[in-house]
Amino acid sequence: MATAMIRCLRSAFPLAQIDMVVRSDFLDLIQENPHLDRKLGLDRKQGWRALFSLRKEINRQHYDVIYDAHRSLRTVLLMPFLQAEKKVYFNKPYLRRALAMTFKLKFLIRGSKRMLERYIDPLEVLGVRYDEKGPELFVSSSGKSPVFEREKIELGQKWVGIIPSAQWPGKRWAIGNFRETLQLLLAGTQERFLIFGGREDFFCDDLVRGMPQDRVLNLQGRLSLSEVCQVFSYVKCCIANDTGLMHIADAMNIPSVLVFGPTNSDMGCLPFHPMSRILEHDLWCRPCSKNGQAPCIRTKRWCLELTTPQMVFQSTQTLLNQIGLRGS
Repeated sequence: MATAMIRCLRSAFPLAQIDMVVRSDFLDLIQENPHLDRKLGLDRKQGWRALFSLRKEINRQHYDVIYDAHRSLRTVLLMPFLQAEKKVYFNKPYLRRALAMTFKLKFLIRGSKRMLERYIDPLEVLGVRYDEKGPELFVSSSGKSPVFEREKIELGQKWVGIIPSAQWPGKRWAIGNFRETLQLLLAGTQERFLIFGGREDFFCDDLVRGMPQDRVLNLQGRLSLSEVCQVFSYVKCCIANDTGLMHIADAMNIPSVLVFGPTNSDMGCLPFHPMSRILEHDLWCRPCSKNGQAPCIRTKRWCLELTTPQMVFQSTQTLLNQIGLRGS
C-alpha cells in the first residue's frame, strides 16, 4: 500500500536519490522497483545491532529528507538519532482509531482515506501529490522462473488464487467455508485453483484434501515472496481474507473477492482494483481491532459467520464473468 507513495515521490523528484528501508523479509516487494535507487533490509532478528548499523548507514548518506512511513516502535526509537535537514512522519490516528474501536464510535473513522493515500499526505509539504493510479508491484522479467517447472504450474491459462490465511487468526474465514466455496466453484466453473499460504498454515491441507489434483494445486509454504509475485502473474482473480497477499495481488492489478471480518473498509485497507468485491456486514461491534488480534466480545465472530460460502461463490462467479467480458 506504500508503493503509490514511492511512485509519486519519484514523480516529484525525478533526479533525487531515493532509498528505502524495509524489513528484510519484505525486501522482495521493492527489489525490482525502478523508482528506488537503494533498497535496504532490516533484519529484526538482529535486534539492537541491526538498528545501530542502520543508523550509521543512514547518517553516512547525509539525506536532505527522511520519511518515517511506518511509525513502529523501531522507527520511533531510531528517528531521533538520524541526521537530515527535514524529517517527515506518517500520521497514525491512534486516539481516533482507539475510540472508534473501544466505544464503537464508528463516525470517527467513517469515510477515512485509503491507506495508500495516507502514506502520501505527509509528503504534501514537499509538493508530492497523489496521482490516483493506485499501488503497483514490479516482478522480475529476466527469463522464465524455475518455480513454474518445480511446482508443475501449467501456464496455458490463468488460475484463480485462494488465500485462506491471515497473520491473525481472528481475521480468518473458517477453512470449512473456503472448502465449501471451492467445491461449489469446481462444480460450477471450469476454473483451476492455486492455494497460497505461509509455512505454518497447515490448515491448507484440509482445504485441498480429496480435491481433483488436476484442478487444485496447494502451494502452501512452498514459495518465497518473490516467487508468489511471479506466480501471481498467472492469476486472474483471488478469493481472500483481509491479508497481505491480497494487497500484493491488488498491486499487480488482480481483482479479489475479499471477506472482511473484525476489520472493516472504513479503516482504509481496501483493494484498489475497481472490480474487487468486498463482503462485510454492518454490525455494531465492528471494527473491534485494527488487525483482528483482539478477542471477540460476542459468542461468535458474527462478522465472519454471516458471510456464507454461497455468497462468496456467487460473488466470484460474477467477478469471473466480468473478467471474461473484459477479456473478450
